[in-house]
Amino acid sequence: MKITAEARFLDVLKRLSALPLFHLPEEINLTRPAITLISWVDTFPGSGVVGIASGLGLSAPTISVGIRRLVKDGWLERRRDHNDGRSLLIFLTPKGCLLMDRLRAHQKKVSKVFLSALDQGEQDLLLDILENALESIDEFIGNEQ
Repeated sequence: MKITAEARFLDVLKRLSALPLFHLPEEINLTRPAITLISWVDTFPGSGVVGIASGLGLSAPTISVGIRRLVKDGWLERRRDHNDGRSLLIFLTPKGCLLMDRLRAHQKKVSKVFLSALDQGEQDLLLDILENALESIDEFIGNEQ
């Protein structure tokens, strides 16, 4: 019996997600949602709760709870908006910046190992294919909304 492309794809995704290399380093003792929130703030420093919630597709109360926890643990900090003293903007603390540096180093290592079995042409082809697939997914999601 021939295995479908969809079944092969799902098997590849399952195998990738099971690789220890794709897990967070053990010294990073945070949940994936916490990492996602910290990463968002790293990418968009000075965002407000509503902007973060919108960007992550979550409710503002959910984001507020996450931010409160990460501020308490020293990963994030709130600062008053100079233009609107009522608003609080979210930034990484130095501890949060160090975390992101470690995560980027880990991601670089994972990328290097993942691509190391391929020559430059194969790497380019794989990345072109993945980018095309992601464009199709983005288009599909856009049409669904």
